[in-house]
Amino acid sequence: MEKGKTIFLDIFRRADKNDDGAISWEEFVQFFADGVMGKEEMEKLFHDIDTHNTNNIDTGELCEYFISHLGEMKEIYSLIEDLNSKVTSVLQSAAQSYPEKNRTDKFITRFLMRECVNQLTAVQRPLESASDHMDEEARDQNAGIKPIEPRDVLPKPDVIPGRVGRRTKRQISSQTSTPTDGNPVALTAQVDRLAELLDRLEHGVNFKGFIDEDLNAVEEDQYVIQQRSMEVVKGKEEEFRTTMRQYVEDTNNSTGALNVSVRFFKDSGLFTLYEVWESAELEEQYRGKKAFDSVFTDALVSGVTLSSITFPKAWWLKN
Repeated sequence: MEKGKTIFLDIFRRADKNDDGAISWEEFVQFFADGVMGKEEMEKLFHDIDTHNTNNIDTGELCEYFISHLGEMKEIYSLIEDLNSKVTSVLQSAAQSYPEKNRTDKFITRFLMRECVNQLTAVQRPLESASDHMDEEARDQNAGIKPIEPRDVLPKPDVIPGRVGRRTKRQISSQTSTPTDGNPVALTAQVDRLAELLDRLEHGVNFKGFIDEDLNAVEEDQYVIQQRSMEVVKGKEEEFRTTMRQYVEDTNNSTGALNVSVRFFKDSGLFTLYEVWESAELEEQYRGKKAFDSVFTDALVSGVTLSSITFPKAWWLKN
């Protein structure tokens, strides 16, 4: 996969609100409207990207179009992709090593975490400034053009808005994005997301709320995170998704399961399943009743890659 493409896959999956693998004209406007571009300009852009002339854009077309226009930004997006991966790896490692450290080493770890956030914020500021300047300049140069707005194509928007309203609120994009977020395409959104990741692990594990105490951790004081990565055979995606939905629903309702969720990159056929359990024993009991591999084997290119870690219960965020 081309360097940096995973970022765009993550960005554009949000535009496909109804999760049908295609982005309609309405979804396109809802996602990309920025308070500057007019209707005719957006229509031309939509049809330029729609190389298959289907009046629907798949995420592959969208990714290829923007990747071909990266220019001097290509190296930055490549670095962000590497940083995303590295941050996740370091946080998982820190989650295992932190409880065993003495008070001085814990202090040093917290200091280093804070400085990571500060350094990323320092990188974010000039990007914000440049982005705001470009927006302001574009509005001034096109003062006679009426910007297209989400309400122009849908009476009741049901997908994530674009950058309309960005003038009053700094855009933020993260794993927990809400409908008031700004346009995830902006590079600063990726920096924001990385900064937030420094304070937490995915699915509710964090360092910020951790009480610095020297304790003798025992097995009963820990939860378990399991990550399963898999690639689906081309043409069996829909069948797999149907089975996966049922699996997630069943597992979420089982004893000991704290959270089950899935991430899917449509163009690649790659799925990642995350499960958080109260204990390995409860997970094993459930697994004995519902063998994961037997449910999905026929739809997978190869076997499932499984990894798991434990973490202190105190790090779990209660919603």
